[in-house]
Amino acid sequence: MALPEAARQHATRVIRLEVGDPLLVFDAGAEFSATIAAIEKHQVLIEVAGQTVGRPERSIPIHLIMSPLKGDLTELVIQKATELGVASITPALFERTDTVARREPTEARTLRWNRVATSAAEQSGRCVVPKIAPLVDLRQAIASLGPMTEGQLRVVAAEPSIDIHPGAPSMNASSVRTIVVAVGPAGGFGPKDLEGLSAASFSPERFALHTLRSETACIAAVAVLGARYP
Repeated sequence: MALPEAARQHATRVIRLEVGDPLLVFDAGAEFSATIAAIEKHQVLIEVAGQTVGRPERSIPIHLIMSPLKGDLTELVIQKATELGVASITPALFERTDTVARREPTEARTLRWNRVATSAAEQSGRCVVPKIAPLVDLRQAIASLGPMTEGQLRVVAAEPSIDIHPGAPSMNASSVRTIVVAVGPAGGFGPKDLEGLSAASFSPERFALHTLRSETACIAAVAVLGARYP
């Protein structure tokens, strides 16, 4: 079988594999051992052997709701969140999401986001690629969660301007089964954002003493929560 184009380029141009070299490939959450069988001008053929025991996924999945960002910053968050083990990402429009970032992503951009997640999963040794949901309004993102379920922790990454006492939300760590974390845009949360998140039982938490850029806040929130609830 042939490697997908992105994997072909990584194998030949980045890590420079040769015929006979072993590698690991994954499909639908399963990992397999394989060998480079042939390297041609436009494709790399591999021979797949048996299924291997891949690295386990997080026992407590993390779902990230984030504002789309300008430039390549959304891709940066997708890449790092994938490396940190996030299960899914929902880009959502907040009140103060940047005007440029509000534009409906083109098909090419959506494909690019998924390629970034796939590449990050490959390079970090994950067998599972996080799901990147379509862009929606924050209200829709919250509504799609449904009622609060037992063991679900909902966290909003709070800015210093939001008057809270720093510290972890009040839930026993052993009772947490899933985590949803919402991170606002560069312009911060609007009143309606906070009202909707509060009504949906999101608890505010700070992940740094000072103001973080939105992309940094996404990465910090996933990293801290991931370490706290492995």
